[in-house]
Amino acid sequence: MKKIIYSLTLSLLVFATGCEDSLLDLSNPGQLGTADFIVDDTTADQAVVGIYSAFQNTNIGGAVPIQVTGLYADELTHTGSFPTYTEYNVNNISATGNTNNTNIWGSFYAGIFRANSVIAALDALVEGEVSDAVKSASIAEARALRAYFYFYLVQTYGGVPVPEGLVTQEGSAAGNVARSSESEVYAYIQADIDAALGSLNDNGLYRFSNDAARVLKAKVHMALGEYAAAQTTLEPLIGSYSLVDDYADLFVPGTNSEAIFKLNYSTDDSNALAFYFYPSAEGGRRETAPTASLVESFEAGDARLGLIRDPEDGTARILTKYSDVATGTDQPNIYRYADVLLMYAELLARNNDAAASDYINEVRSRANVGDVALTSGNFVDLIGQERLLELYGEGHRWFDVKRLGLAQEVIESKGISYNDNRLLWPIPQTEINANESITQADQNPGY
Repeated sequence: MKKIIYSLTLSLLVFATGCEDSLLDLSNPGQLGTADFIVDDTTADQAVVGIYSAFQNTNIGGAVPIQVTGLYADELTHTGSFPTYTEYNVNNISATGNTNNTNIWGSFYAGIFRANSVIAALDALVEGEVSDAVKSASIAEARALRAYFYFYLVQTYGGVPVPEGLVTQEGSAAGNVARSSESEVYAYIQADIDAALGSLNDNGLYRFSNDAARVLKAKVHMALGEYAAAQTTLEPLIGSYSLVDDYADLFVPGTNSEAIFKLNYSTDDSNALAFYFYPSAEGGRRETAPTASLVESFEAGDARLGLIRDPEDGTARILTKYSDVATGTDQPNIYRYADVLLMYAELLARNNDAAASDYINEVRSRANVGDVALTSGNFVDLIGQERLLELYGEGHRWFDVKRLGLAQEVIESKGISYNDNRLLWPIPQTEINANESITQADQNPGY
């Protein structure tokens, strides 16, 4: 077997402010564990689980992306003391000093390199060491996860490096690889998803299933304006799931009829979600809170407002979708059926299909609010609003705002002047300094 070195137990590094060296150096075998880890079906699956360990990092599946994108849009406001969070709230991120931006970039690439390592190790196996079925499913799962990571990066930074085949960072988080164009990154993502679909095992709620891959594929199509393809992709899911009766039940650990893909946290890998939403009196630090504009957007009687608590002491409101302040074991929804229904409603409305109203109203009915008529003329406002009210605090808002062309309206609603440079975040300066294939000229405009 070809020796492929990678780690299943690596704890993601905490990146230092202003670090000029590698954001994540994985070239030392002593750091990583052992070579030749995959020797049978069991260890192949354990290798894939190692990618989920990276996914569970606070900077990927935990509090940070949910909060900073919420601050960058209009669903959250900064109520704490993190100076980096203030930059997101005012839509002015520093390329040189924002450690959250640096950590997000590096953590997503750590996930990508884990996926690369698993794929490379499985491809190098001698026939018979791992069964064909397990090998195929494991590679598919690694590719689906890699596609998810790249989709976040390309939406956030535009074109990014695609270190295909590399399993160590070699001096920079992106492996000393030059930026690819946005179209090249999207093509790579679509190739990964298409290769994964049909080969994934449907191993439950906490693993990337075929349905989760379909949701990801549809989101990619919608980001690219490929609406007919997105609609076709979602059709197998319509009617295959059902909304839970009580909105609050969506945020209780465990399975339910609406969940498509969730992250499972233990006390060993806190997501810090509740910690950053709850006040110090309840064990947290309340770095962010729901905006007044979000709260005022709910109609009278909307059940979804029940997960925003208004303290009697006059302090900032508390988002209570996540409640485990002490250990951070809430299970955030990556994909759920209400999200799919609203995507499908939008796609139908773009074709002026009257059935679009049925799908948005299915979501609204659960919230105890009245029906709306969705058309090709009003879907941007109605879908944008409904997705905000249904999915607040789950990491969707900023990407919805960008895709629906609402970025200028949303940013200016906060009293901030808008320019198109705000649509992308800066490549961390630490990456430019460490990556031999990226120069200052490659930085996104305006930074």
